[in-house]
Amino acid sequence: MDSWVQATFWPTPDSTEFALDMTGDLYDEALEADVMDELPSPEVAATKSKRKISKISTCASFQLLEHLHKFALTTKASTYDFYRALEKLTTNTGMGVPKSRYKPLFRMILQWRHLKMLKWAGRANDPTGVDGTKTGELAIRCLSCPHPGINLPEDWVNTPEKLKFLFMMIMCMDANFRLKNQLVSNYSQDPGLGVGWAYLVPRQAYESYVLSRASDEDISTCVGFQALAKANSKFSVGLRYTGVGAVVCGRSEMIFPSGVGNLQKGECYANMDYIFSSVLQYVLVLLVLISYDITCQWFTNLFSRIDNHWPDSIKPRPNTTLVPAIPKLHEPMHEQKDHQVYSLNLIKGVGFSDCECPERVWAPHNALSNSTKTQGPGSHQDVLDDHFGFWNWLKYIGLGSTLLRRYKAAVAQCNLQQEGHRGLTASLDPDLVQKWETMCQDWEADSFPKKAANPYHLDDAYMSEAQIKKELAEEEERRIAEGGVSLHETLVAGFIQMGLDLEEVQRRLKRLNATVASKISTTLGDERSITEERNSLRVRLRAWEKLLPIYIPGLLQYETNLSRSSATSQKGEKGSDKPQDTPEGSSSNKPEDAVLWLPSRIPALVRSQVCLAGLPEIEEQLRGAQCMDSLQKLRRILRVKRRMIHFKNKNLHGTRSRSVIDCVHLKARNAADRYRASRAAKLELAGPGKWEETFRPLNDGDIRGYQDPNHLRPKAGRPGTLEDDRAAGPSTAPNTGDNQEFELFNEVQTRHDGTGETRRTLSWIWLTIPSNDSEEDKDDILRVEWAKSRARAARATEEVMLLKEEMRRVLAFLEWKSRWWQDRQCTWTGLEKSMAEGVQAFALRQSSLQSQLAAHFRKLWKAPLEDSKKEASNDSHTMPASQKDTSDDNDDDDDDDDDDADEQLEGGLDNDWDDNILEEEED
Repeated sequence: MDSWVQATFWPTPDSTEFALDMTGDLYDEALEADVMDELPSPEVAATKSKRKISKISTCASFQLLEHLHKFALTTKASTYDFYRALEKLTTNTGMGVPKSRYKPLFRMILQWRHLKMLKWAGRANDPTGVDGTKTGELAIRCLSCPHPGINLPEDWVNTPEKLKFLFMMIMCMDANFRLKNQLVSNYSQDPGLGVGWAYLVPRQAYESYVLSRASDEDISTCVGFQALAKANSKFSVGLRYTGVGAVVCGRSEMIFPSGVGNLQKGECYANMDYIFSSVLQYVLVLLVLISYDITCQWFTNLFSRIDNHWPDSIKPRPNTTLVPAIPKLHEPMHEQKDHQVYSLNLIKGVGFSDCECPERVWAPHNALSNSTKTQGPGSHQDVLDDHFGFWNWLKYIGLGSTLLRRYKAAVAQCNLQQEGHRGLTASLDPDLVQKWETMCQDWEADSFPKKAANPYHLDDAYMSEAQIKKELAEEEERRIAEGGVSLHETLVAGFIQMGLDLEEVQRRLKRLNATVASKISTTLGDERSITEERNSLRVRLRAWEKLLPIYIPGLLQYETNLSRSSATSQKGEKGSDKPQDTPEGSSSNKPEDAVLWLPSRIPALVRSQVCLAGLPEIEEQLRGAQCMDSLQKLRRILRVKRRMIHFKNKNLHGTRSRSVIDCVHLKARNAADRYRASRAAKLELAGPGKWEETFRPLNDGDIRGYQDPNHLRPKAGRPGTLEDDRAAGPSTAPNTGDNQEFELFNEVQTRHDGTGETRRTLSWIWLTIPSNDSEEDKDDILRVEWAKSRARAARATEEVMLLKEEMRRVLAFLEWKSRWWQDRQCTWTGLEKSMAEGVQAFALRQSSLQSQLAAHFRKLWKAPLEDSKKEASNDSHTMPASQKDTSDDNDDDDDDDDDDADEQLEGGLDNDWDDNILEEEED
C-alpha cells in the first residue's frame, strides 16, 4: 500500500468500494481502518482526523500513472487503449468486467502530465508557484541555439561580418493537417490546465488576431497543390481545428516555446504569421533565417503585414534581419527561375542545414491524431504540449551523439569539397575566376530581394513555341510589305501551326477514347462526348485539306506514286499473310486516325518537289520549340506531382486526393507523348545532328522527378507499411515509351547511396541546356558550375565551424542550467522541514543531471573541442572568442571512450523524465 500512503487524501471509514491499481490489475477493495493500521507514525493519523474530504471512489497509484505516462509518450497510444489493456488483464472473458473508471483515469493522467511539466520547469522551486508561470516557460529550450547571456560570449556583437553566421538563428516553419481536433466539448467545460505555458501559443490573443484577419486570402503556392487542400477542406465540417502549424529549430529539430498554433481553417497567413512572431519574442540575436516550404509567396509581403497588421506586442525587435529559405526537399518542386535566392545550397552561413526538420517532427506525432482528435480543446492542447516536451527532451539528451556524428561526416565532406573546388579553380583563367569571385561575393552580400547579378543563373538559349510563332509572323509581315504575294489568308506559318494543333487534338481524342474504353461500363454522356469531339475534328480536317494543294502542291502526285508502289508490292507478295499498309497509314474512318500531311511525313528525297519552298524549315523551327516546351511542361508537372504526393502522404488519406494526383499524372503522359512526336518529326526534317545532345530519346525510365534519386524504392519492409511517397511493387524498367503507365520511381534500392546536391544522379530531362556554342555561352555555363562548386565548398566549411560552435554553446548552456537549478534550492520561506528538504533535493538532483550531461558530451567531443582550442590560439587576432575558422579533418575520438561515457551515465539520463513528484524527495 506504499503508493497509496504517499497520497495526500484519505477516504472516510464508510467509503464504498474503489479501485486501486498496484500491479497492473484492476481489483475492488474496501479501505477502512486497515489502511490506518499500517501507517508508520501517529502524525499521519492525526492529519486524517483533521481533514474533511469528500468521499473517494477511485484512485490510482503513482506506479500506474508513471507506467501509463511512459507508455503514451513512447507509443502515442491513447489513455483509452491503455485502460482497455488493463481491463483485459483483469478479465478477458467478458464476465465480471469491473465498472468503467476510464473517465477518472483520464482526468488523473491529465493532472499527472501537468504536474510533471510544472515540476521539470522548476515551478515547485519558485515561491510564486504555479500562478507565476509565464508564457512558454514550461517548454524545454534548445541548448544549441544562440542565447545571449547564457551561451554566447560577451563580445559576440562585435563578431566580424564574415563570421556572423555562427550566431544566426535557423528556424523552420510548416503545417500539419493530421493533428485535427473535432468539435467535442468547449473551452468552458475543458479549458486545459496550462494552455500557453509550453509549446502552444496563448489561445485568446492568437485566436483574436486570426479572427481579425479572417477575410485575408488563404495561402496558395506556386507549385499548384491547392486542389488537394481544397479536396481536403470539403470534409472539414465538424472540426474545431484542421491541423497545427509549428516553428522548429533548423539545427537541433527542437520545437520552440510558443512555437505551435492550431489552424482553424487551413494554412492561412494570419496563423503562420502569429506563430512565427511568437517565437521571435524569445530570439535575442539579430540574424534569423526562416525556412518555409512556400517562402517565395509568404515572405514577399511579410514586412507589409508586420507594419500594417501585426500588434505591437508581437512585432520583431528593431534591426532584426530575416533571411528567407525553402527546405531542400521542397525547393526543386518549385519553379527554378529566380529561386536561387531561396536555395539552402547557395545561402551563406547555413552549412549543411536542410531545414526539413518539421517533417521529422511530424512523422512520430501523426499517430497522436487517433487520440487527440476526439478530445476536448483544453485536453487536446495539454496532451500535445506533453508529447512535444518529450520530443524536445529526447533531442536534448541526444545532442552529444548527434553533433559528433554530424561532425565526423562534415569533416570528411569538407575535405572532399575543398579539394574538388581547388582542382576546378586551378584549371581556369585566374582573371575569369577573380571576376566570378567578385560576382559571388556581391550577390551574397546583397540583401533580399537581391538585385545584384546572379552568378548561378543561366539564361535560356532557346526560343519557346510562342516566340517562334511571333517571329515567323513578323517575317511574313515584312515579306508582304516588301511586295511578296500571299497565297492564302492563312499564311505559311499558320498552315504548319494548324497541322500541329490538329495533331494535338488527335492525341487528346485517342486518350479520351482509351479512358472511356477502360471503364467497366460506359454512359451515354461518355459516348456523346467522344462523338462531339470527332465531329468537331472532322470539320477542322476539311478546312485543313483545302489548304494542302496550296502549300503542298505535289501531294496529289506523291500519293498517286505511293499507291502504285503499294499495289506493285502487294502483287509481288500475293498470298502472303502480312498486312499491307495503306497510303493513309490506316484503314480506320475515325478522324483521330487520319494522316496529317506535314513536311515531316514526306521522305527527304522528294520533299523539295512536293512541298512549297521554305515549308520544311518552318516546321523544323516549330518542332524544336515544341520539343523544348514539352520538356518544360513535363518538368513542371513532375514538380507539381512530387509536391502533391508529398502533401498527400503527410496530411491526407483516401481516394479523393489520389484522383487529383491521377489527373496530373495524365498530363505528364500527354507531355511525354507530345515530346516524342515532336522529336520524331524533327529527326525526319533535320536528320541526325548535334541537336540530339539536347533533345534525346525519351524513355519511360527518364520520366522521374528531380529528387527521385534520393528517394529510391525502399527495400522490403514490414508487411502493410508504406512510407512517404515510395510506392510498393516491382520497379519499372526503362522502355521506349509504348507503356503509357510509367512511374515516378527508380529501381529497388540496394544500398545507401547518399543524398544531396553533390551526389545526385539526375534524369537527362533536368539537364537540358540548349546553347549556340558561342564562347560567351561556354563561359556562362562554366561560371555557373564554378559558382556551385564554390558554394558546396563554402557550405562544407561552414558546417564544420557551426558544429564546433554548437558544441561550445551546448556545454555553456548545460553549465548555466546547472547553476540555475542550484540557485533554486531554497527559494521558499515558511516551509515545513520535510518539504524544504524535498525541494532542495530535487533542485540538487537536476543540477547534478545537467553537470553529468555536460561531462558526458565533453568526453564525446574531446577531439573537436581540442581542435577549436588550437585554432583559437593560432588565429586569435581575427576570430571571436567563441569560434575560429577551421576545416580541420582531425578526428581521433575513440569509440571505446564513447562506450565508457555511455555506461557512466546509463540509467541516469532519463531520471529527469522518470522521477516522481516532490513528495518522493521528502525521504
